[in-house]
Amino acid sequence: MKIQFYANMRTTVGMPSLEINDAKVNSFRKLLALLVEQYPETAFHLLDARGELRPDVPVYVDGRNPRLTPLGIDTPLDSDSVASFFSPISSGKMNVEVLRDEEENTL
Repeated sequence: MKIQFYANMRTTVGMPSLEINDAKVNSFRKLLALLVEQYPETAFHLLDARGELRPDVPVYVDGRNPRLTPLGIDTPLDSDSVASFFSPISSGKMNVEVLRDEEENTL
């Protein structure tokens, strides 16, 4: 499968894309675990304090948001799937760091 990285995610991983040929990585959740294992610095960008995918990180599998599918981040991946990771989004005066500080202080 092909993994694409954009903006800060590209900088964090150090490349625009990579290919994964591991039959064990058959769901989006397992892909997240593999990325954090191989690129530990991605954990800050992808996971919250509970180890769950941050809600402000845009991710797509074959052009669709896996959060909106019935299986959520357990969405299956095929050998020809394309997963895309973008930088967190923010708007107005609030930035991602402020939102994350508040979120982590309430846990």
